[in-house]
Amino acid sequence: MSAVLEVAVSTVHGRRRWPITLAIAAKEWLDLYRDARWRWLGALMLLLMICALTFGAEQVQRYDRDRTAATESDRKIWTSQGAKDPHAAAHFGQYAFKPQTPLALADPGVDAYVGSAVWLEAHKQNEAQFRPARDTTLVARLGNLSLAFVLQTVIPLVAILLGYAAFAGEREQGTLRQLLSLGVHPTDLLLGKGLALAGAIAVLLTPVLIATLIACIMLTDTAESTLSDQLIRLFGLAAGYTAYIAGFAMLALAVSAFSRNSRAALVGLLAFWLANCFLVPRLMTDAVRTALPLPTALEFRQTIAEEKKKTFGHDETHPAFVVFRDDVLRQYGVERIEDLPVNFRGLALRKDDENGYRIFDQQYGALQEAYERQNRWRAMPGPVFPLLAIQPWSMGMAGTDGRAQYSFTTAAEQHRRVIQTFASDDLIRNGRYRDPTYVADPALWQHIPSFAYREPPVSWVLPVQMGNLLALAGWLAITTLLAVYAVRRMRPI
Repeated sequence: MSAVLEVAVSTVHGRRRWPITLAIAAKEWLDLYRDARWRWLGALMLLLMICALTFGAEQVQRYDRDRTAATESDRKIWTSQGAKDPHAAAHFGQYAFKPQTPLALADPGVDAYVGSAVWLEAHKQNEAQFRPARDTTLVARLGNLSLAFVLQTVIPLVAILLGYAAFAGEREQGTLRQLLSLGVHPTDLLLGKGLALAGAIAVLLTPVLIATLIACIMLTDTAESTLSDQLIRLFGLAAGYTAYIAGFAMLALAVSAFSRNSRAALVGLLAFWLANCFLVPRLMTDAVRTALPLPTALEFRQTIAEEKKKTFGHDETHPAFVVFRDDVLRQYGVERIEDLPVNFRGLALRKDDENGYRIFDQQYGALQEAYERQNRWRAMPGPVFPLLAIQPWSMGMAGTDGRAQYSFTTAAEQHRRVIQTFASDDLIRNGRYRDPTYVADPALWQHIPSFAYREPPVSWVLPVQMGNLLALAGWLAITTLLAVYAVRRMRPI
């Protein structure tokens, strides 16, 4: 026990105990600083996180360059179609490319495993394609080394290694008995050691937070998001990871106080770390998948195809087509299609599109609700196994979760409907029934706007992610109470 601590105890006995707490924290800090192993470990962790952040930033920039080039090329192809049947142009289609969020550099989430572009064509809502995980470049192979992975799995391990011997080690060395015999309150010991642990981890994470902030500012495109929104998201990330890692620090102190020796404390903490980071997430994923199964891709497409059969499509003998035709004739007060003042083919195509919109909205909406139901159930043990809460929180704040992907595909579908409306309206106004020679003016393709997507604001994310944030707060509260209970029942031997 250091002389400084002895002086602090003798000086403040019977008065405020903060000096004791700070003296304990200073002593712990000094021990860490003198130990070359911790200095090397800290430098290695810092290097690992900076590398992960650099890889992430490079990947975001590379993706943005590729997306910009592909968007310009696709727009050029679309606008250079020349005179053409507008419905044929709608079938020709165009791509909607997904922009990547700036904070994807910290947590790429599911972006590598879902499509980055949607092919927009007549009558069909296509799924996203071009998954970056299929890219075989060097950066893609290193894609798993993300800052989020380091923060979720490696830094908690560092917190455990820093804290497992905090009380058990003192007990083994006999210094715990000396401290308690001097009148040091166990809660002061906990606070002092907790401050030292928090300070050591803060030294590691603060440079990374500053680097992430600078990169976020540089990568934010105001056409796709606002800087203030990205800063709020970054603050949310920092708050979530603070609760997550601080909980591990408190757990390490609690287990150390409970354990008779540091070896037992280390084994118990490593067992929990393995369960939290690898075993439980996999078990929960399998359990949820079994309890709340999703339709296969084939089943999903078959369901849509069955629903589409109830609409007439291009089949003029379909009963629904006959009903629609009669309704149109009655609406315009004519007996024959040829007597209509507008092009009936354009009306029929627009009606068929509208029938499809209802089916797509219903089926894709139900599928997304099933995804979110699975996510909610998987995250339920979050207060006890916090990786289940920090993962969705981190992806949600970074804008790289499945819900963000659904937002993009929904926006792409809305743009597809704009294209269909332009094409059908042109046919309705300018075409003649059963005239296959009609072609639209090339200027029409210029009038159809390019696809533009803005990331939803953080206010769109928070209501859904609030449960995960509360789970992280619960995790920190549980481990803190456990640590307080452990030190209050602590015995020096």
